Amino acid sequence: MKYDRQYYLLTEDSQSALYMLSESEKSDDGLLKLLSMRSIKRKVLGPGYMHITMGDDGNFKPCDYHEVLPSGLVSDKFKQVLESFQLPGVDFYPTYIENRGRTWDAHYLLHVWQNHRALHPKRSVYDGTYENDRFQLEKMCLNEDVLDKVPLNERLVFRLNEKPHYLYHESVVVALKAAGLTGVGFLNVQDWGPNSAFI
Repeated sequence: MKYDRQYYLLTEDSQSALYMLSESEKSDDGLLKLLSMRSIKRKVLGPGYMHITMGDDGNFKPCDYHEVLPSGLVSDKFKQVLESFQLPGVDFYPTYIENRGRTWDAHYLLHVWQNHRALHPKRSVYDGTYENDRFQLEKMCLNEDVLDKVPLNERLVFRLNEKPHYLYHESVVVALKAAGLTGVGFLNVQDWGPNSAFI
């Protein structure tokens, strides 16, 4: 249970939650593989393009973080914080945001492919079959037996192998908070639930 206190998920704050951004057809086709649990650098040959699909686009200004599936759209400022940790298995793909004839650069689609099978099979609560990863996660608890064996630098930011949830170690969260980023909130694993995005 010690790791449940140490890890966070990123959420949108009230500023970035006003808008929903989605990839446009102009995005490089390789970016369709952002859910992959391995590097996709060879597959991505061009930039990504995002557009606003919901919200008052007349007042839009990009935040440092937007909850774009699967693992987020981040600003250069956000990217620099993560790069300072020299994270293995985390890549950034240049992405443009287009809205009403205006274009913002210096944003990146985040691909987190460092992954660990780190859910505790007994303390986590789920509907379905854990062994086949056919379940709906209700309560997340992390497995000390697994994470104790992983060097810290390899689990500072990672994806749960069982389900596409992206976890940030408290040391990374401290640095992100100190950077004064816009658009991002932090939800501790202990507080996470399937409806936590709507609280």
